[in-house]
Amino acid sequence: MNELDRLVRRLRGLTPRGWQAHDRAGVVRRLVDELVAIGGEGHVLPDVPDYALADVIAVVGADALKVDPAAANRLLAAAYDQTR
Repeated sequence: MNELDRLVRRLRGLTPRGWQAHDRAGVVRRLVDELVAIGGEGHVLPDVPDYALADVIAVVGADALKVDPAAANRLLAAAYDQTR
């Protein structure tokens, strides 16, 4: 399982209370911005509820991995650790 799959799996399992704890939603929203910066233009994050962020990460993370796998994996691993 790669870093993207691991993080998306974790995020999809969070409860509403889990999203609120430890600023997880903030961590993930910042990750989205960083992954979009790597993956290039074309992504505009609409206003989505926290529970939808896992799907956003799956899309922008895949794009970022195509452009710069090393940088994307570093960000994904760090976010995984921060969402514990």
